[in-house]
Amino acid sequence: MASGEQLPKKVFYINIYQLNYKPSSGCEFFESYEVGGSYIAYCKVLESYITRSNVHKCETLFKDCPFRKVGVKASLSQDNEASAATS
Repeated sequence: MASGEQLPKKVFYINIYQLNYKPSSGCEFFESYEVGGSYIAYCKVLESYITRSNVHKCETLFKDCPFRKVGVKASLSQDNEASAATS
């Protein structure tokens, strides 16, 4: 978790992202940040903050998330390219 000074992107309308608890997910592309006593969630695949109405899905349904599947596929592709380059 990072402070508000280390956010990946500027937050323009924080009210739709603010949570009163620290969100967590088993998804490797999910991050949470503390901002002024509240928390916001971020998806590294989408490169976007997650609205508070959708955070619950990331916490409980991440295994079926289509964005996570894209991220995993891209990660595997990058790993294969990197291993081919070192061979």
